[in-house]
Amino acid sequence: MKRIFLIIAIFLCNQIQINAQMQDVGIAKYAVLEVLGDNTPLREKGCEKSNRVTHVFKDAVLFADKQTDDYFRVELNENNYAWINKKFVEVQAIIPEKRFDNIEKISFKSEKKFYKTKIETPSQSAFLIKEEGNNLDFTLFDNRYDPIETSLEKNDKFLIPEKITNELNIKYNNKKPLFGYDVEKYEKGYIYTIKKAPKVSCKRPLKDMIVVVDPGHGGSEKGVVAFGIEEKKVNLDISKKLRKELRKKGATVYMTRKKDINVPLYDRPKFAKEKNADILLSIHQNSLENRAEITYKYGVGTYYYHPQSKDLAQKIQENLIVATNFRDDKVNHRSFVLTRPTNQISVLVECGYLIRKEEADKLVDKKFQKNIAKAITKGCEEYLIKNFTN
Repeated sequence: MKRIFLIIAIFLCNQIQINAQMQDVGIAKYAVLEVLGDNTPLREKGCEKSNRVTHVFKDAVLFADKQTDDYFRVELNENNYAWINKKFVEVQAIIPEKRFDNIEKISFKSEKKFYKTKIETPSQSAFLIKEEGNNLDFTLFDNRYDPIETSLEKNDKFLIPEKITNELNIKYNNKKPLFGYDVEKYEKGYIYTIKKAPKVSCKRPLKDMIVVVDPGHGGSEKGVVAFGIEEKKVNLDISKKLRKELRKKGATVYMTRKKDINVPLYDRPKFAKEKNADILLSIHQNSLENRAEITYKYGVGTYYYHPQSKDLAQKIQENLIVATNFRDDKVNHRSFVLTRPTNQISVLVECGYLIRKEEADKLVDKKFQKNIAKAITKGCEEYLIKNFTN
C-alpha cells in the first residue's frame, strides 16, 4: 500500500512540474510526447466527442504547447493544431523549441494495383491526408525536407516541394476518382500507398472486385432487439443474400462472420484490409435512443465518412429507396469504425428501423431481404460504371 501511494505521489509531483514548466509566460516551451499505441486519434478539440483529425502510430513523437486536465494540444505546424488524450502518451521532456528530423530518402514504385511511396526518416511523427476531389494531399509534420540533401526518385503522379521545408508535402494528382489509400509504418519510416483506379467493364462491372460484407453484431452482441427480432440475425440473413448476388455478378466475396458468433469490432476492418478489399459493406438495422422519435425518423439510410466513399453511398441509397419503398433517411456522413477505413471504399447500410413495426415485419421477410441485397449490388455496379469505365 505504501508503494502505491509513493508511485501516485511521484506521478503527481512530475505532473505539477510539467504544468509549471509549460505555463511559464514569455518563453515558448513544448512537452515532448511519445505515443503509446497504434491508431491513436488526434482530435479537433480537447474532448472525446470532437471530430478526429488524423491518427498516429505507436512511438510517434509529438510536441504539445498547451494542456487541459485530460488533453494535450499538439502543434502540427504554425497554423495547425490537434488534441490528444493524456492517457495515450508519455511526456519525455520539456524543451524550449521544436526539433525536426531530416528526411533521408523518398522513393516511388508503381505496382499492378498500387502506387507505393517509401519515406525514410529517423522517427515517427504525425501525418495528415486530405482528399481534394480526385487528388490526395499528404503532409508529414516535424520532418525537415531538403530537396538537395534528400535522395529522391521523381514520379509524374506526385508533386514534391522544390524548397526546404519543416514538413513534407506530397500531392498526388489523378484523373479518376480515388479508390483507396493508406499509410503504414515500417522499420525505416512510412509506406504511403494509393490504390490505382480499376478497369471496369460496363457489362460486368463487379467482375474480379473483392468485396467484404460485414453482418453487424453477432454472438452476445445482439444489436437492436424489437418485437422479438434480434438485429444480428437480420443482418446475417441479408448479408448472405448479398454475398450470393455479388458473386453472381463476378465479385470475390468474403464475410466477417458466416454464423452467429462474436467478432470484435476492430477486427472487422482489419479483416477487410487483410483480404485487400476493394469495397467494404457493413449491414445493420437502425434504432433510436429516444424511441418516441420513430414517428418522424425512420426508413433506410446509408453512411460514409471519407469523401471517396460518398458516391457509392449515394448509389446504394438511391437503389434501396426504390427497392424497399421506405422513407429516405438520407446519405449520412458519420465517423463509425466501419466507415473510417481508407484502404477501400467503405459504406455502412442501415436497411431500416427495426423498432418500427411496419419496417420490422418486412425486414424479416426473405423475399424483401433479397430485394435489399439486389439493390445494394446494383448500387455497387452503378458506382463502378459511373466512375471507372472509359
